[in-house]
Amino acid sequence: MQQRTDIFILNALKKGDKKVFEKLYSSYYQKLCSFLLSYCQDHEIIEDVVQDVFLNLWDKRREIKIQTSLNAFLYKSVYNKLMDKYRHLRLRNEMLSSYYHTAIMLAVEKEEDRPKKHIILLRQCMEGLPDKCREVFLGGKVRGLNYSEISKEFGISTKTVEGHIARAYRLLKECMDKYK
Repeated sequence: MQQRTDIFILNALKKGDKKVFEKLYSSYYQKLCSFLLSYCQDHEIIEDVVQDVFLNLWDKRREIKIQTSLNAFLYKSVYNKLMDKYRHLRLRNEMLSSYYHTAIMLAVEKEEDRPKKHIILLRQCMEGLPDKCREVFLGGKVRGLNYSEISKEFGISTKTVEGHIARAYRLLKECMDKYK
């Protein structure tokens, strides 16, 4: 009996009977959406897939040859369409991920050059410091000596050490700002 109904529906569709198509749509739409919920939780994607299958059925109604039942054809069609959509989305996401990765790598490469340039500039600025100021600064900040150790090493007061280091910071900042 179902086979006769399917043949009747297919013949009516081939003739362009919109009422038969609308009845088919209304009786299967919700069932097909529910079926796809077991594969996908995104209702928008599910609805798009089911609508696309029905649009395709209407557009190709004259060429459709169904080997199984109309019911099996519709379920298989929505499943295949959903899988196609997932493959397309996965490829698109992989492509976007590739673009993102490339952009990150380019940014990292540029950022890797940045510290090198800063170090070179800092060295040039340090060479421009007055000799005593540079020596005190290097003693404190590069060798890690505290103010009293620097004071003993250079034979100067801790206040003078503080002054040299403060002056070095100010001169280095001015020099670095000038070349930014």
